[in-house]
Amino acid sequence: MAKAREQVSSTPALEWTAAAIGLAMILFVGGVIGREAITAEQAQLPAIEVTALGVTSGPTGFVLEFEAKNLTSGTAAAVAIEGKAGDETSTATLDYVAGNASAKGGLFFARDPRGAPVELRALGFQTP
Repeated sequence: MAKAREQVSSTPALEWTAAAIGLAMILFVGGVIGREAITAEQAQLPAIEVTALGVTSGPTGFVLEFEAKNLTSGTAAAVAIEGKAGDETSTATLDYVAGNASAKGGLFFARDPRGAPVELRALGFQTP
């Protein structure tokens, strides 16, 4: 009887190196996600500040352009803006104001809003 040759297969060093790199990457990503989950900042409520940019006249009246700045990291959707000029009131809705960002829009008035004190404010928002 002939003796069968036993072949011992050893895992190549390149395979061990690739496995070690893969393990290191998994541990790194897991560590980053874990740290972010533990130390993440609590979501803040949006704080919207509205300022007038200027008035433009058009064929149907006047447009008061405004900028809405979000002063916190909280995101706001469907932001309702109200503007009052004398006895006239106008509203607009901004779809989205990201945290620490701004969005612009316009309010329509039949009479020139420069002739009266203008009050601008955010009425409300939705949490996206």
